[in-house]
Amino acid sequence: MSTSAPAPAPARHPRSARSQLHRIAPLLLLALGVGALLMARDMGLGEFTAPGPGLWPAIVAALLTGTAVVLLFLDPAEDYEPWTAGTARIVAGLAGLALFVVLFQTIGFVVPAFLLLLAWLRFLGGESWRMALVLAVAGAVVLHLVFVVALGVPFPAGPVDQLLGA
Repeated sequence: MSTSAPAPAPARHPRSARSQLHRIAPLLLLALGVGALLMARDMGLGEFTAPGPGLWPAIVAALLTGTAVVLLFLDPAEDYEPWTAGTARIVAGLAGLALFVVLFQTIGFVVPAFLLLLAWLRFLGGESWRMALVLAVAGAVVLHLVFVVALGVPFPAGPVDQLLGA
């Protein structure tokens, strides 16, 4: 009669950082939700009979936070496409949009709109420099005419906006 030891359990390999990339979006949503909850609380939630201005933002932020927690723990990695060069282009486009918002608040509308259009057309759209420059200038001017002149949207005025009559 031979005695054999029980088979050892298969070794568990620790999860690599790359296999956890799908958790980035839920973590960002969780941070956004918690931040929005704190801001809503500061606005004042009020009471049941007299809701404050922060009540609806708090409800939406709580739903966002709850959804992020569910995604963080229950959403399988197999549901996601792998990160590729295309993913990096999307991230670059969003970073450009974030830079646009910062520049828009400090130097007005036309220059940041031109820079964003130029970068998107040249680097994300693959247009030639000449075509990208022409379309970016035309696009920035048309956007200024539509939003500022025709619709009267009050944007922060920058140096070029003042030249265009904003």
